[in-house]
Amino acid sequence: MKVSLHILGWYILLAEVFAQQALPIGLWSQPQTISPAQAGLVDGRFRAAITHAFRPATGFVRFASSWASLEAPFTLANLPAGIGAYFLSDVAGGWRTTKGMVNLAYEAPLGARARYDHLRAGFGVGFVQRTVEPNDLYYEDQFDGRSFSRPTTENFSQTSLWHADYSVGLLYYRTQKVPGNVELCPFGGFAVAQLNRPAVGLLVRRAERLSLFWTGYGGARLFTRTPFEFIASFLYARSNQSQWIGGSLLTEFVIYEGGYWFTRPAGSILAGVSLRARDQYALVAGFTLQKGLAAGLAYSLLTRRATTPTTFGGLQVMMQYQLGYSYKERGIVYPFPIW
Repeated sequence: MKVSLHILGWYILLAEVFAQQALPIGLWSQPQTISPAQAGLVDGRFRAAITHAFRPATGFVRFASSWASLEAPFTLANLPAGIGAYFLSDVAGGWRTTKGMVNLAYEAPLGARARYDHLRAGFGVGFVQRTVEPNDLYYEDQFDGRSFSRPTTENFSQTSLWHADYSVGLLYYRTQKVPGNVELCPFGGFAVAQLNRPAVGLLVRRAERLSLFWTGYGGARLFTRTPFEFIASFLYARSNQSQWIGGSLLTEFVIYEGGYWFTRPAGSILAGVSLRARDQYALVAGFTLQKGLAAGLAYSLLTRRATTPTTFGGLQVMMQYQLGYSYKERGIVYPFPIW
């Protein structure tokens, strides 16, 4: 039984490496999880966001993931910069991952002619803790040579570990020039996490070094001569031989104060789809109010299921609050999705 427990430990360790890099189905509800270079890209003085998602792992066990983040922009040497932090709690049965990161981003000077083009770098530092919780695990009674032991005699003295995590990111994006014009504003970047390649060994004696976690992403926002805006994004992540491919396509209908287009936004309505290749897709809907409060919901359906009794892939609830938004007629209008 102890041999099988060690095998189980290896299986969990290798099969759930991506658990510490858990990403929400609504990717942009927590942009700092994509890259540290996204920290501080806020229209106001700061932004707080919470995201909670759950999905079935089997007919009886569910994954439950929660993110909480805070970020704010500031100016350093007359150039835009940003600082942010996020916290992740990811639970599946007896397996728990806890992660906390602090991110700092800074823009490079591109000159006066590149007013609407931005190049931004970011660095993140934090910790990851992974725990096997014996109370959530079930074992049959074990035969000790004479009788069956009750309770189990498994040794759970090494059921928790933690390690530091360092990441870097680079981002290019373009902001809108003139409201009311047809403009396509792209963005793209990459990030590398687990730069320190920590040695991890849980329920086993020999520790193994984790691989670098690579992320590439991009997309664009299409501004039109109507209140409709269209935002597309994609993301590709890879660690060792595991990969994650996803994307989204959203439509945002902006409601303006007084009914006059391209003045101060009073709110907006969003709807679209988000996809994880060979896993699930989700229907996404949400709204914003005065560029302050934003709320959204994603309903997922599995495209490939082996252990769940239905195609239901879970729900994700997303909320953001931004303080201090100030309307600008032109210049800084970010192209990123909100979910």
